[in-house]
Amino acid sequence: MDHQSGLCGFCGIKCDKKCASCHKVFYCSAKHQREDWKNHKKCCPAFTICQDVKMGRFLVANRNLKFGEIVLKEAPIVTGPSQLTAPEIQEKNMRKCSKCGWPMCSQECEEAESHAEECKVSAARGGVSIEHFVSPHPIYQCILTLRCLLMQNSCPEKWDKLSQLESHNDVRKDSLQWLSDREHVAKFIPRFFKMEHKWTEEEILRVLGIVYINGHEVPLTDPPYVAIYAIASLFEHSCCANVAKSFTETGDVVFWAAREIRKGDHLSICYTDALWGTLERQQHLKETKMFNCNCQRCLDITELGTNFSAIKCGALPEASSLTCDGLFLPQGNKDWKNDWKCGKCSRCVQFKEIQKVLQKAGKDATKMKGNVQSCIQFIEDYSTIFPPKHFIMCDVKCVLVQKIGEGDPQELQKISEDLLVMKAELCNEMLDLISLLAPAENRSRGCMHFELHAFLAEMARRGVEYEVECQALLEKSLFHAEKAIQWLEKEPSVLVEGKIYAQAKINADSLKIVLRMRNLSM
Repeated sequence: MDHQSGLCGFCGIKCDKKCASCHKVFYCSAKHQREDWKNHKKCCPAFTICQDVKMGRFLVANRNLKFGEIVLKEAPIVTGPSQLTAPEIQEKNMRKCSKCGWPMCSQECEEAESHAEECKVSAARGGVSIEHFVSPHPIYQCILTLRCLLMQNSCPEKWDKLSQLESHNDVRKDSLQWLSDREHVAKFIPRFFKMEHKWTEEEILRVLGIVYINGHEVPLTDPPYVAIYAIASLFEHSCCANVAKSFTETGDVVFWAAREIRKGDHLSICYTDALWGTLERQQHLKETKMFNCNCQRCLDITELGTNFSAIKCGALPEASSLTCDGLFLPQGNKDWKNDWKCGKCSRCVQFKEIQKVLQKAGKDATKMKGNVQSCIQFIEDYSTIFPPKHFIMCDVKCVLVQKIGEGDPQELQKISEDLLVMKAELCNEMLDLISLLAPAENRSRGCMHFELHAFLAEMARRGVEYEVECQALLEKSLFHAEKAIQWLEKEPSVLVEGKIYAQAKINADSLKIVLRMRNLSM
């Protein structure tokens, strides 16, 4: 048998056609490939790793991907606390490692493989003593970097995967963060652990750069910890990403298609908060990932027509006309910190004036998120300053959706109809906005669908005497419960979104029973 032929993965006969995605399994016909797909898709990668000079390594879809299809599930190479964190344990529950003195929560953690190597070097230098457990502790800045460095000898296979990741140290060098890292990590590790000749300062800084650029925050603990994955680091960034990210209970990362993806499409996730304004997203990406985003959203100052960062012309001092209904926006997608210009009357204002408005609004929004009425008041007050889809307005609106009927499900029964209608209107507004600007924001979309489901169920309960309308409301409520399930089904149960998913499943099952009984009685 030559190398161009093999045995069909379904029926076993000799054939010469391979799976077009992985090129590893032979099939005698498209029919047999389809019939074997349930088994084969478990080992058939959804992507190809590509590379070019400009982008480095990136992922491209091997085949058409349906919404919800798993693109990648991956265990971390290494995990550890973030650089700025307090010890991840309450002092009253703390026990010291019997060998090295690091704070531990249990015997199991003391004996964990992840702690073994740092335990050895900590014990060799005479142990570690940590006395305070509230504010960020300086020694915690070095743990994850130290774990990575120690893998050179303890786990060369993982070290090989880690060392292939990008550090961007050529760009980071001499920045304030780089200088701080050099002083508090690169110089600290050899001195504190008495390993002056083990690694050079340059080697430590390169590993620290890999941690900084490729670390994923894992929200399974409080505070979250950081994990580094080999392939997950190859997803490129887009503020309008096509891939959503979730985690399993054990900290594996799961990437899945947030919409239908065509064969040949680049696979992208959002490295920042997709519901921040462009200036905030760009600053965060520049400071943490060392690049400027040029996705379709960032290149459009209106953010796909939403005016997500715009400010009303008449809201700023020295308005030429208080009746001008134009909007201030930057004069180019790369000039967010230069003068902003009204698109209608052409008046220009300095960025510092824009910044004053945003800073005050941000502080006011933080103060007003405590209850329903303060959120409503904020939206009314700032409607003269921001367009309705401004990112600060949307942040408060999302909080307001959750506050109306928050807590006990029976709270919705006490809410006025006006507030219920407001809740529904805001849900629909936010769903439309998120689907346009941040299509992979699975948690936000799932939660909004759940809130809309709850509203519709309550309206059906109140309108039970109107049979036709009630039936329609229940059907719509079930629709949104099932949407919530679709968007949140990969969320771990320890997260709020995982709990909402579980409740959505219970509610959906109940609605199906109610609808079935109603249909039988009609």
